[in-house]
Parts: sequence; C-alpha cells; structure tokens
Amino acid sequence: MPQIEEIGNYIKGVWLLILGDRTGFDWLDITALGVWRSFAAFLWCLPAMAVGWAAWRLYYLANMPHGAETGLIFILKLLFVDMAMWIAPLVLVAALAKPLGYGELLAPIIITSNWLAVPTVYAMAVPLAISLIVPNSEGLTSVLSLILLLANFAAIFRLVKTIAKGQTLLASALSALLILPWLMLGQGLPRMLGLMPA
Repeated sequence: MPQIEEIGNYIKGVWLLILGDRTGFDWLDITALGVWRSFAAFLWCLPAMAVGWAAWRLYYLANMPHGAETGLIFILKLLFVDMAMWIAPLVLVAALAKPLGYGELLAPIIITSNWLAVPTVYAMAVPLAISLIVPNSEGLTSVLSLILLLANFAAIFRLVKTIAKGQTLLASALSALLILPWLMLGQGLPRMLGLMPA
C-alpha cells in the first residue's frame, strides 16, 4: 500500500504531465508492479467517496416516501457503482490497446489515470460536503461540481496528450474512452440498481 509521501510524488508527476512536462514520468513508477500498485488509489479515495454516498443517501431519502431502505445494501450498491465507473474505462482502454496499436501507452495511462483520481475525487467531494452541511445550497454545489467535472475532463485530455507525445487525435480518442463509459455508467447503473428516487 503506497504511503502518503509516495502518493504525493505520484500526484506531482501527474501534475507535471498535465502541464506538458514529460519529466513527470520521473516521479512515477511506470512498471508492471506500478500498474497494480496504482489501483491502491481507489482505497485512498474511499473516505471522499463516502461523502458522496452520504450526499446521495440524503438526496434519495428526500425524494422517497418515509421508510425507504438505505441500509448496508444501499451503500454497497453505491460502492459497486464507483468501482464499475473506475474499472470499466480502464478495461476498455486495455482491451483496445493491441488492436489500435497504442500498447506502449497502456501502462502510463492506467497509472496516471489512477493517481489523478485521488485529487479529483477529493475535490469533487467538496461540493458534496457543502450540500450536507449547508441547507439549500443546491445551486452553488451544482455549479462547483460542473466546474470541477470540466476541469477533470481537461486534465485527462492534457495528461493523455503528453503521454501520447502530442498526438491530438490519439489523445482525443483515448480521452473519450476514459470519459464516455464513466459518464454512461454514472447515469445508467444507479437506475438499474434502484438507487434513483422513484
């Protein structure tokens, strides 16, 4: 399990790559082991995800009849949604790597995407936390969430473009593979699992 200092180095490397500075790779572990260790980022994100689950639970209860079930199964379903949204885009990128000829980019994409998620998930938790403690803050939190979402998409594109050595078309395609499944699962899975208010 990577420790906080190590994670700080990884995030610094990711930030440099977002800025277009390929020396960011010097701060990252671009090895097979580094790929697997980067999935520890999910564990580091769990506290911030829990804020999202609490906000979703309150939203659900506010729009459902009294006595609606939001116990352990409800939380486990939210955890499953987050796991699916995290893993599915990376599986898709990995599955298409050989057919589309970008196999050498696969490890850097997986590693940097995973570590980028740490500051992203915590940043996205801020408006959710505000919604939990500040009544009637939906307008403010919606705007903040949208700004952070767009910033995340821009960061993903810039990150992938640096990894792809400035190939804009390839970076656009890979960014779409990372973003679109995430968006579709975020919309579809909660409905399928009964997490949306009736």
